[in-house]
Amino acid sequence: MEVRGSVLMSIDEFVKQRHAGQYSDWKDNLSADTQKLLGNVGAQKWYPVNEGVIEPTIQLCKLFYPDAKKGAWESGRYSAEAALKGVFKIFVLVSTPAFMLKRASRVMTTFYSPTNIEVIATTDKSMLLHLTELPINNELIEYRIGGWMEKALEICGCQNLQFDIKNSLSKGDPYTSYEITWD
Repeated sequence: MEVRGSVLMSIDEFVKQRHAGQYSDWKDNLSADTQKLLGNVGAQKWYPVNEGVIEPTIQLCKLFYPDAKKGAWESGRYSAEAALKGVFKIFVLVSTPAFMLKRASRVMTTFYSPTNIEVIATTDKSMLLHLTELPINNELIEYRIGGWMEKALEICGCQNLQFDIKNSLSKGDPYTSYEITWD
C-alpha cells in the first residue's frame, strides 16, 4: 500500500500555493514521520499511503476546509493541473474525454499501488467508471482521484462537468463509482 512521491509533493505544493500564510501551521500539525517524508521526497519513489496522503490530506482539511471531501477534491484538482503540463497537456488537449479516461487506470497505477479503475460505460457526453482497488479504502483518496479526473477533463475541453459518486469502497461497497457527465 504505497503512493508515489509526486503525490506527496503535490499536496505539499497545494498547501504552499493555496494556503501560504498557514503552511507552517499545516506542517506543524503533521506527525514526525510525515514531516520527515515531506522533507526528503523523491518524485518517483514509493511511500506509505497513510503518512504520504491520508494524514496530510486530513490535516489540510482540518485547517482549510470544513467539508473534508471538498478539500480532498481541490487537492486532486491541483495535482492534475500540476501533472498535466507541457507535453502531457498537449496530449490531454487533443484527446477525447473517453480516450483519456480509458487510460485512467494506467495513470492511477503510476501514483497509487495497488489501484484499478474500470470503464463500465461511455458515450460522447458521459462515462461510468468503477474504482475497484485502492491501496487503502479511504474516502479522501476517492475524492482526491475524482478531483484529479475533473480537472483533467476540464483541460480536455469538457464543460459543465457533473460527478456523482454513488458507491464507495470506503463504505464497504465492492467499488467506488464515478458517474460523469459533461457538455
